[in-house]
Amino acid sequence: MKKIISAIVLATIFYSANAQTEQGDWMVGGSFNLNTSDNNTQIGFHPGAGIFAADNLAVGGNISLNYTKSGNNKYTAFGIGPFVRYYFTTATQTVRPIIHGAFNYLSTKNKIGNVSSTNTGTNFFIGGGAAAFISNSVSIDALMGYDRTKYKNFDGSGGFAFNIGFQVYINKGLMEKVTGKK
Repeated sequence: MKKIISAIVLATIFYSANAQTEQGDWMVGGSFNLNTSDNNTQIGFHPGAGIFAADNLAVGGNISLNYTKSGNNKYTAFGIGPFVRYYFTTATQTVRPIIHGAFNYLSTKNKIGNVSSTNTGTNFFIGGGAAAFISNSVSIDALMGYDRTKYKNFDGSGGFAFNIGFQVYINKGLMEKVTGKK
């Protein structure tokens, strides 16, 4: 009897620890940033959602919304595009190494005094980091890597980037209940 209970407990631990990144599971999350100082405000919101196309491999989409005001100058940006993320994982890890790549199409509006202009461009990020699972279905993610932005008619620029965000993981069974599909 003791062996049977031990086997059930181990199977439950293995299932719950590994369930968040199995094929068919979903992830929803993102990051938020706020920076204020004298006469300067920066706000950014970056949500995303994806599905695990294979165990530990998520593909999805992300949105980027940014607003900056410095004096009389205002800058707003909207971006949308795909991402791919791979988790290097074992069933017992609560901190899981990841690699992440994202690409966004950008549209920006700049207002300097009374003069406005708009522009389009692209942005990509490639890097790695870790997802620290604070529960079976939530992780805090830290990523670092290379980030590059290029706007039409302007030289591109890129460099080191560090991002912190979070993810909520929804297993396939729960998602089927929510959507009514099986």
